[in-house]
Amino acid sequence: MKQKRWCGLNAKEGTIMAGLFMMMVSIMQLIFDVGNFRYLKPPFTSDSTNNRGSSLQIFTIGSTVLTCLTIVAVILLFLAIWKEIFWGVAGYITWIFLNELSNICLMSFLLPELDRLPKSMRALEWFGLITRLLSHIFWMMFVTSHAINLYKVSRNTDDPLKNERKTPPKLKFAKVKELGV
Repeated sequence: MKQKRWCGLNAKEGTIMAGLFMMMVSIMQLIFDVGNFRYLKPPFTSDSTNNRGSSLQIFTIGSTVLTCLTIVAVILLFLAIWKEIFWGVAGYITWIFLNELSNICLMSFLLPELDRLPKSMRALEWFGLITRLLSHIFWMMFVTSHAINLYKVSRNTDDPLKNERKTPPKLKFAKVKELGV
């Protein structure tokens, strides 16, 4: 099997780099999310700001939970790369898609309501989401390619009959002495 290389990396190396990238981004996002907890105030405020306070709580806690689950997904990705498990890499692709879709929904519905967050922080949240989405396009080429390679290998090793190379039956030709010529 010919190994394709993009940017000097083959599919497995690119998948490892994608995992390292996502781990770094997740840790940075977790630090940012924990910093948003300082804008939470006790829920014993007036009724007009209580609804917005609950939106901030939902946004901050939801974003933190998604980030922590992403860190777990990256650790499972590294385990799947090490053990060469197709479903682990395919599960990571699915998780990244669902995670980013959840982040888009969370930010689209809750972020405009949050008056407690400064506008610069809201802009920074959107900038982080957009740059992360653009970088996923690049890294998912490697992860998807590695998942396809693992699928091909696992498909061939699951059935022992497929491993045996089918050869045509050997034809026996008579020698000149046997023909009596």
